[in-house]
Parts: sequence; C-alpha cells; structure tokens
Amino acid sequence: VEDFDTAETAKQIQENHLKGIAAIAPAVAADLYNLKIIEPEIQTIKNNSTRFIIVKTKNKEIPKEEINKASIRFITDHKRGSLATVLNVMSDCNLNLTKIQSLPIIETPWKYAFFVDITFDDYNHFSKAKSLLAIMSEDFKILGEYKNARL
Repeated sequence: VEDFDTAETAKQIQENHLKGIAAIAPAVAADLYNLKIIEPEIQTIKNNSTRFIIVKTKNKEIPKEEINKASIRFITDHKRGSLATVLNVMSDCNLNLTKIQSLPIIETPWKYAFFVDITFDDYNHFSKAKSLLAIMSEDFKILGEYKNARL
C-alpha cells in the first residue's frame, strides 16, 4: 500500500494495533513507535539517498553571479545522435550534467522530453548554452535557475 509519509504509516500501525501490516520506514520510526524491525538495510543501492528541494515562498530574485544550477526541459528529434549533440553542447559550454530523465511524449511515438539538471561556474557559459539549445531542440524551456545548495 502506497502512502505519503513512511513515519506516519509506522505511527498508524502502532496506534491502530495493526497486525500483519508492515511499513518501510526509518529505524528511528521503529524506535519511536516501539515496532519490530523485520529486515534492516533493505535498499539494494547502499549509497542511495533522498534529495530534497527547498522552495521559498517569496519570489526573490537571485543575482546572476550567484546562479550556478539550472533545470531545463527539451525535446530532440528522433534521429541518431540528436541527444548526443545536445549533450556535447552542454559539455562544450562547461556545463556539468547532474541529472537527466526522459519522459515519452504520448502523442508522438518515439519522441521524448528530457529533463536535465546542470551546474556551472559561470552564468555566461550557461547563457551561451541556452541560446544554442533553444535553436537545436524543440520546446526548450528553463524550469528554474538557482544557487546550488548542499545541506
């Protein structure tokens, strides 16, 4: 059963005295709600981590010299090497690809939208890449520009 909060699910198991029900939750939730850990360390990727995004409520303008990360979306032609060409532009403009995810475009078989996170040291490099990518790809969109934050 899918739920929104793993710790909350553990709490519901404890509060409702549910039997034959288990939750995948942090060990601290088992300690907090006095539940038995059936199997520790069930992840298959030992260095797996959850990423969080901090969203601010105010529309604060970030100075361009502080922007060093961006999320973009684009569509490439269904031709050999089209994605590689886009990735080469990113590399040539000194952008570091930190995430790429493809999503099929349902209405157009064999076409994919690519969602990409990139980091860079110089906003001018990113600006140059934006201009080139807007020409090279279909439906190029900047989803966000921000200051990369490591917590």
